[in-house]
Amino acid sequence: MGSPVSFVLSRMAACGGATKNKVTVSKRVWDFLTKESPAKLARLKEETKVSIMVDGETSDIYVLQLCVPPPWPPGGLCPARKALKALLKETEKELKKKSPPNRHGELVGCVTVLEPGAAALGGRGPSAAPSSSGAPSAAGCSREEEPERQCPICLGEIQKMKTLEKCRHSFCEACITRALQVKTACPMCGRFYGTLVGNQPPNGRMLVTRDAGLLLPGYESFGTIIIQYVFPPGVQGEEHPNPGVRYPGTTRVAYLPDCPEGNKVLGLFRKAFTQRLTFTVGTSMTTGRANVITWNDIHHKTSCTGGPQLFGYPDPTYLARVQEELRAKGITED
Repeated sequence: MGSPVSFVLSRMAACGGATKNKVTVSKRVWDFLTKESPAKLARLKEETKVSIMVDGETSDIYVLQLCVPPPWPPGGLCPARKALKALLKETEKELKKKSPPNRHGELVGCVTVLEPGAAALGGRGPSAAPSSSGAPSAAGCSREEEPERQCPICLGEIQKMKTLEKCRHSFCEACITRALQVKTACPMCGRFYGTLVGNQPPNGRMLVTRDAGLLLPGYESFGTIIIQYVFPPGVQGEEHPNPGVRYPGTTRVAYLPDCPEGNKVLGLFRKAFTQRLTFTVGTSMTTGRANVITWNDIHHKTSCTGGPQLFGYPDPTYLARVQEELRAKGITED
């Protein structure tokens, strides 16, 4: 179990809160699908407009990554992920007919990193009875599909079950202990356990004003929240790339619509700033200059107009996306 566990943990640590586009699958199932039924896989890619690539592997498992180019389809990757899960389950059944699973359940088809409350896809034994819509019914789920039976990390039967307090996802005690040492978040849903503190320079200020006359494209019924981040010059500390080296001061301005959801994001921005997560010290991606204060993967709208290409509005999904970025860092309302 050691090798698959350590690999899956490293992949989860690398992808952070973006795990909804990751699917783990048995190598035997995936290899059977790509060799015996490539037309089915090609048809799925064509219908969903999604590309599927192998993002990593162990001796037993592939980690698949689903990608879709913008503009994003309705529902994002959810329809493609469901279609892939259904195809993998169908392939698993075909493979079982030729090679029955052993007592360790090595032919479990796939485990998707799902939203809270969703069951992991696996399967053993007879196929689930279809519902009136043609989809497998919940009553027909196999033992591996039940979260209390299968550990989403090692893919084996849970040993010494450990259930996380907030999200109620269950794992082997040893597996989740190691996972939380890598990142203090649930590997299934990304919910954070503990408080993440960054290395943002501690002497900055976050100033907020409102302009009722400034209207953002897409939010013309509301005014605008103007956020100004101000940092004086300083010296890098031990937590920075070059301790003792000076960095220049900077001022950054960002914009949010003064609507209920915009104010929700503002509250989350305040939390992130207090936890020193909004900025870091490093090399600027735009200028290439080293030892400067830079953004730290929480995207802000630094222009009122121009759309996503110019970091401005309109951008209908921005407020939802930035909340996902904040959630990946443990910044939520609760």
